Amino acid sequence: MKLEDLIQSNLTADGTLDLEAQDLGDAAVTELAGMDILQKVTRLELGYNSVSNVGVAALSASPHLQNLKVLNLKSNKISAPGAASIADAKIFSNLEQLILKFNDIGEEGARHIAASATLANLTTLDLFRNHMGPEGARLIKAAKNFTKLSRVRLD
Repeated sequence: MKLEDLIQSNLTADGTLDLEAQDLGDAAVTELAGMDILQKVTRLELGYNSVSNVGVAALSASPHLQNLKVLNLKSNKISAPGAASIADAKIFSNLEQLILKFNDIGEEGARHIAASATLANLTTLDLFRNHMGPEGARLIKAAKNFTKLSRVRLD
């Protein structure tokens, strides 16, 4: 199925685009990142799509995600550079929920997220099973920018 068709059949009136488990990979996510229709999306579900740091970098550079409130990238192939892309992407300044569980951001990725001023509007942060270790978890818990955070899941 073409990406445009997937979007049309999975974009709801409330702005949810659920493309979970569609085997998209980085090429399709990179194509998606360039599409104007993302301006309508407030919740983007991309779990289980074999997305790596390449796809995350494309999303982070997209000019079309300014209305995004929820980004779900669970169970992909994201490591520290992908976490850094998200943490530094000004387009994600309106994010309220970031779900990265079951990836591999490690302690370095946790460090990037914890230091991010861009992600200051997060109310939910799910980093379960990311191999962050005790130091990564400590960094997230001690992050000064997460004043709105009410739900956190760590290793």
